[in-house]
Amino acid sequence: MKKYLIYPSLALAGGALAFLLRLAQNRTGFEAATGLPIPGNLWGVLLPWLLAALAVLCLLLARRLPREAENTPEEFSAAFATHSVGILTALVSGLFLLGLSGLLELAAGLGITPESAETAALGVSASRLSLLMGALTAAAAVCLFPAAAACRQAGTREATPTPRGAVSGNVLLAPVGILVVRLVAAYRQDSVNPTLAAYYIELLALVFLTLAFYRLSSFAFRAGQTRRFVLYALPAVVLCLAALADSRPLYSRLFFAGCGLIMLGFLLLRLDVLSKSGDNI
Repeated sequence: MKKYLIYPSLALAGGALAFLLRLAQNRTGFEAATGLPIPGNLWGVLLPWLLAALAVLCLLLARRLPREAENTPEEFSAAFATHSVGILTALVSGLFLLGLSGLLELAAGLGITPESAETAALGVSASRLSLLMGALTAAAAVCLFPAAAACRQAGTREATPTPRGAVSGNVLLAPVGILVVRLVAAYRQDSVNPTLAAYYIELLALVFLTLAFYRLSSFAFRAGQTRRFVLYALPAVVLCLAALADSRPLYSRLFFAGCGLIMLGFLLLRLDVLSKSGDNI
C-alpha cells in the first residue's frame, strides 16, 4: 500500500487546502449587503487555480496506475476485498453519515428540526423537495451497504482474499441516479443566484461524485477500470471537503462528509487490492 499512499495523501491534503481557501473566500470574498463577489479577492482567485492544479495532478497520477486486462475481469468483491478494519471503518462511517443526512433532511421537510424554519420560509415546494431528497439520500446509503459488506474478507491477512459473492450492479447504479436528481435540484435552486462563485463548489462536488459512483458501479458489471475510477474519485474527495466550508444546513454538510468518506474508503480499498496483487490485474 505504501507505493500508492500518494493518492489518498493528495486527496486529503488537497481537500484540506481547498477547505481553508473556500472558508477564507466565504468570510472575505463576498459583500455582506448584496452577497456579490468582491473583485480580486485573493482566496477567490487562488481556489480555482488550486482545483485546476489538483485536476492535472489527478490525471497524471491516474495514468500511472496499471490497466485492467480484458481477459481477467474481477467480481466487485474481489476488486475491493480487504482485511483492513480501518478502511472498512471509514467506509461504514461514511455510510452512516450519509444515512443520517437523509434522515435529517426528511425531518427538515416534515418541520421537526431547526433547519425546518429555513425550509418553511421557502414554501411548500421546498418542503416536498426536502422530503424527496431526504428519502433518496437514505436510500442511497442503504444501497451501498451490501457493497461495503462484500468487501470484508474473513480469515487471516496472509490468506488470499476470496470473493463473498456478486454485488448487484443495478443496486450500485441507484446512488448514481439519486446523485443526478440531487444535481438537477441543486442547480435549479442555485441558478437563480447571479453569483456563480457562491455555489460552483457544490455543483462540481455533485458532478464528480456522480462520475465516481458510476465508475464504482462498473466493477459490479465486471467492466471496472481503475484509472477512470481514481480519476474521478480523487477530485470528488477534494471537492467534498471544500464543500464543507460553505454555510449549509447540517444535513447538507453531513451529506458531503459522508460521500467524501465513502469515496475515500472505496479508493483505499482498490489501492489496497492493487498493492497486494502486485499490479497483476
